[in-house]
Amino acid sequence: MDPAVVARLHNFYWSLGTVAFIVVGSYLVGRLAQGVAGARGAGVLQRRRVFWGYALVSPWLIGFVIFVVGPALLSLYYSFTDYKLGRSIEWIGLENYKTLLGGLGAQGRRFMQAMYNSFYYALVGVPLQIGTALAMAVMVAQPLRGMPFFRLVFYMPVILAGGPAILLAWRYMLASNGGFINVSLQRFAELIPPFGWLYRSFIFAVESFNAFFIGVTRSDPVGPLMYVLPALLGVLVCAALAFGGAEATRRQVARTVVEVLGAILVVVLGVRAITGGSFVPHVLERLGTFADLVTLRTSVREAGSLDYLRTGFAEHAASPLWLLGLLVAACALVGYARLGDRGRKWLFGGLGLLFGLLALGSTVDGVRYFQAFDAASAAAGTANHHFSLFRQVVAQFPDANRVPLWLSSELWSKPSLVLITMWSSGAGMLIFLAALKGVPRSMYEAAGVDGATGWQKFFRITLPMISPAMFYNVVIGLIAALQTFESVYIIQNTQTEQSLASAAYFLFVRTFRQLEIGQGAAASWILAVLIVLLTVAQFRYSRWVHYE
Repeated sequence: MDPAVVARLHNFYWSLGTVAFIVVGSYLVGRLAQGVAGARGAGVLQRRRVFWGYALVSPWLIGFVIFVVGPALLSLYYSFTDYKLGRSIEWIGLENYKTLLGGLGAQGRRFMQAMYNSFYYALVGVPLQIGTALAMAVMVAQPLRGMPFFRLVFYMPVILAGGPAILLAWRYMLASNGGFINVSLQRFAELIPPFGWLYRSFIFAVESFNAFFIGVTRSDPVGPLMYVLPALLGVLVCAALAFGGAEATRRQVARTVVEVLGAILVVVLGVRAITGGSFVPHVLERLGTFADLVTLRTSVREAGSLDYLRTGFAEHAASPLWLLGLLVAACALVGYARLGDRGRKWLFGGLGLLFGLLALGSTVDGVRYFQAFDAASAAAGTANHHFSLFRQVVAQFPDANRVPLWLSSELWSKPSLVLITMWSSGAGMLIFLAALKGVPRSMYEAAGVDGATGWQKFFRITLPMISPAMFYNVVIGLIAALQTFESVYIIQNTQTEQSLASAAYFLFVRTFRQLEIGQGAAASWILAVLIVLLTVAQFRYSRWVHYE
């Protein structure tokens, strides 16, 4: 028989078998549901409705179980194995998770870098995208002639953004030499001197921020600076609880702080438990330096020792987690215990002063810590590799000939992807535009009668009224940012692959290029759990959204 005919018959039999399987499966599911309904005392008519209801919905249920639930459970099993195509499967427990979460080995470090990049896209790209979408929506919502044309222009990138051809066009436009973006910016800088200064300032700011981000994500030690952000957070929380709001509001703020920071501590300690990390700072094992833990000492003891600067300071310093734990304990007294008004003010006033002094001292000591690397490296006659890229960037303000190296430098690769994301903000613009159209004009008129300015109307009326649209865009944008893949796949090259790689791109490479199914499955589950936790947290703390 002709091979082509055999192939067609083979496909026909498979199709016929699939249809028969769905029909029989739907019938059996309907009968099962009918039996359960009968066991619960349902009448004949109700049992018949149950049968047809489940029988008709079963094709979708069967497909969902086979193509979604089944592969998900199988990938969960694979994540606990060393499965690689062409090799037997062996159960290895949590080893894949230890490698990835602990940043162990080359693949662990690449995964952590990919996670840092994904957080960059979420924390930097999403606010810029939402701000761009809101600005465009406010512009096209004005009752002026020609606005339908601008709505079409602003929305067109949404239709085109995901296409490989458009992303390839972006590669040409972002070329360092002769690219449309750089040529246009340079022409504007030459014609308008103030714009030229702003342009160079923009280059300096972007490169400085990204150089510092690269240093942190490459595990260059930050020394006393590790206390600054937790201390500043403590100052803000203490100020809010000591002086602001009604008692019910303060209690709610305190409970929110306890829940959020408590969850962060649980997650961090859980990861340390999986990876075999220590729960307590190393200083607890050294009686001679116990005072460092009590006083949260941030000063550098041996400024001339490179070994001490790289590792010794971290061993003798208290973990920043102690600051979060202290803040959680104090907030628990307000949120869940009865603490008098006077005691609350004294507690958070004193605690805020402590955090403020710690933030100031940590900043000063952190600057000295960075300077100590220069002196110690010069004395030892070695090159200073501590935040070397950051030092190189901030050493000199960009000259007039400087251009962004969008696709050929790790300083600009992530900003280029964020720029493409901002360009495709039309979907968010439409959602904001629909919300703006729903704000009653009478509210603006009443505010105008009371003497409200345009900014007051925007912040007191517009933003609260469109908060559901804002919440939707934030949730969807955050999920999309953490799942960034297509744009990374298209615009990356050998120079920027590691600096652009997202978590989704990492698991794609690990699974489908290197065929490491087990570790790729573990990476996918880590990303999935992270997205679920962040989404649940956003819904849990969405009280700022006004639905009425």
